[in-house]
Amino acid sequence: MTAYSKIREVHTASVLIGVFALACVCAYLVIRHAVNSTIEHQALTVAEIVVSQAATARSVYAREIVGKLSKDGFGPSVNSAAMPGHVPIPAQFLKMVGRASSENTDRLYEYRPVSRWNLEPTQGLTDDFLRWAWPQLEAQDSPAPSAAIEWKAVSRIEKTNGRRVLRYLSADPASQQSCAVCHNSYESTPEVVARRVADGVPVGKQWREHQLLGALSITIPLDKAEQLAGSQINETAVFIFGILVASFLAMFWFNWRLARQQRSLRETENQLKSAELETRSANALLQANQGIKRAYTELSTYMRAIDQHAIVSVADRQGRIVEVNDKLLEISGFDRAELIGQDHRILSSHTHGKEFFAQMWAKLKRGEIWRGTICNRNKAGDLYWVDSTIMPLKDAAGCVHRYISIRIDITERKRAEQDMLRMATHDSLTGLANRSLLLDRIHQSLESRKRTAALAAVLFIDLDQFKAINDSLGHKTGDNVLVEVAKRLTACARTEDTVARQGGDEFIVFMPNLEDAHSASAMAERLQRHLALPYFVDGHEVRIGTSIGIALFPDDGQDADTLLKNSDSAMYQVKDSGRNHYMFFAPHMYELVAERYEMVSDMRIAAERGEFLLNFQPIMGMASGKIETMEVLLRWQHPKRGLVLPTQFIPLAEASGLIVPIGEWVIRTACAQIRNWNAAGLAVPPLAINLSAIQVHHQTIVERIAAILLEMEVDASALEFEITEGSLMKNTDEVTSTLRQLTELGLRIAIDDFGTGYSSLGYLKHLPIETLKIDRIFVKDIHTNADDAAIVGAMISMAHSLKLRVTAEGVETPHQLELLRELNCDQYQGFLASKPLSATEVARKLMPRMP
Repeated sequence: MTAYSKIREVHTASVLIGVFALACVCAYLVIRHAVNSTIEHQALTVAEIVVSQAATARSVYAREIVGKLSKDGFGPSVNSAAMPGHVPIPAQFLKMVGRASSENTDRLYEYRPVSRWNLEPTQGLTDDFLRWAWPQLEAQDSPAPSAAIEWKAVSRIEKTNGRRVLRYLSADPASQQSCAVCHNSYESTPEVVARRVADGVPVGKQWREHQLLGALSITIPLDKAEQLAGSQINETAVFIFGILVASFLAMFWFNWRLARQQRSLRETENQLKSAELETRSANALLQANQGIKRAYTELSTYMRAIDQHAIVSVADRQGRIVEVNDKLLEISGFDRAELIGQDHRILSSHTHGKEFFAQMWAKLKRGEIWRGTICNRNKAGDLYWVDSTIMPLKDAAGCVHRYISIRIDITERKRAEQDMLRMATHDSLTGLANRSLLLDRIHQSLESRKRTAALAAVLFIDLDQFKAINDSLGHKTGDNVLVEVAKRLTACARTEDTVARQGGDEFIVFMPNLEDAHSASAMAERLQRHLALPYFVDGHEVRIGTSIGIALFPDDGQDADTLLKNSDSAMYQVKDSGRNHYMFFAPHMYELVAERYEMVSDMRIAAERGEFLLNFQPIMGMASGKIETMEVLLRWQHPKRGLVLPTQFIPLAEASGLIVPIGEWVIRTACAQIRNWNAAGLAVPPLAINLSAIQVHHQTIVERIAAILLEMEVDASALEFEITEGSLMKNTDEVTSTLRQLTELGLRIAIDDFGTGYSSLGYLKHLPIETLKIDRIFVKDIHTNADDAAIVGAMISMAHSLKLRVTAEGVETPHQLELLRELNCDQYQGFLASKPLSATEVARKLMPRMP
């Protein structure tokens, strides 16, 4: 062998070794870079999710704390129970903030609020990252923001205590006016001013709504994930490198052995030189082929190791698939033969637009690595999400001839993000849009409406007397009714409409793209027709009325909040005018709503202030001419409004739920008056007390009345309860059970305002009632209207056939009284007998009790 041949062989071997070594290094670096990039990307995603959850929780807490701090609160505190005037910090804050919590979870992430202005040293700008990142957030701030600022979070990878971590800082602005006002007031206190001066911080800082007030600092360690990935990559690389080294050593050993044989043969048989050369070349080619096969086998082993963690495919320069790994076959559901030769459109979910793929291919054709998230569809039609890295491979001429795609399945993470988004934007019970999503859709729609001057409408829907359903049938049945209502609303709405649940029994329908106001009224009528149909829920038949208020854009409001407020005002006006219809907003409704809220607020404390009082109207016996019963009448002596009649405040009490405590006050006060009259030695007739429909349907009405009678030491026979005819027609079985329990206590039951409700006589025989009170509307013209006289006569005859006593209301003239006497009416009540009397006036009319 010549020196030149030896040099060439050494050179060739060196080149081969260099190529194989470079290939190993490149593969190692590419895979390690892809894994590290994925780790950092996932860490950023975790940080964004943590910030989103924290921001949602802090926003909810901020709204709840406003009402508590507006009176006499001083601020939130962990030790709120021992600090009067403070309110508790929500549990989710205590779980997320604090070093102990982070250490117990092995530092999955560390979260804490920070601010340049925070008086707590541990929550200030305590390290280099915070001092570096804070000015970048301040640079995004606005001196007078008119709306929420689109904040961009600041992050970087750094080493902390020898560990690589992701540091992430997200703005936490004064997102509500109340937050800014609260902090501004603290800044002006002497204690805070003194602290600012001592710390060398500018004094008197004032914030506006949406300005930068604080930030959320998140630290996510990366070392464990990097260590685990690096360990696996290193083990595989060492294994492959060892195989390659062994292959080259074996090749060189065979070459050396052949060289010795050649030298021996050359010395003895020169004539066989050419044969020896051919043999040596053949053997060298065979050994090289075997080495390549061994290398390919080991490379396949390495690929199988990658298959366990990543989805890998190789495509040619036209994008046709030439190789896939088992992980791709598993997640896609396709066979290898079905994928080879196809392009990746076979996996397309049609979720991404053409622009998305155009940008991706433009970058790849420039020879750049593309990274992004892609939604694919498997053979069964199910969607799955992958975090992808696509690397172009170039040939010796620098032209791209292959594309290697390495993907990580992130479907579960995407589903979790979608579930969290749905929970944040939809009502958990009905599945309808919640207030947050509704406001966003109204805002987006109104922006386009302003440019086109098109009409839009907000319909505010409230279910009439829904509280009675919860009280009588239970909250579970009430929730099921709300679900059915939501289904009917959705069925009635148009495709472009938004149906949302405002809360409780309140719903919103937002209608964009209206031709005229009539379209809104037509929708209201349609909704009322469908919602009025019976509901069959949990074995009960339930019927519901609806009150609907309508506000139109742009006449009734230029923004979402104004439209919602005005439609709410219109809805309350519907309730005040009798319920179960719809009404458009009018400007004068502002004053009516304000007066309504003021009256309800005053009513809450009227009993405590002694503003309620009782009057008593005698009910006279036709035969005896004496007081046989007295009806208890509630009056409200308001310090500013004067005497407020029940027709003015009782409907508000029923709508607000105050009728239950007010009703108990009436029963207790009436019992106390009975005791006083008895103590004075007077013969006290039974007192008739009105029960509203809400009280009758209340689950604890019997227990409460029994407790009051026991407390006041008054016999049940001293009371009679009057209930309206209309309250009997809902949930008859439950009402019948309640009335029977009351009569078992010894109480008497009367039907008030008979004839004004459903006038169905069949139910009377099933109810434990003793008295029927004919409404004044039939008595008013009884002496001049033959039809009224006939109706009253029929009522009296029917009641007597059922062994019921009959009382006529509103008797004001002797002619009315004489005709009622001829029709055999048992009792009468009205101004002819007596006007309502005070307790003192009643005492003068009552006879002394017989010994």
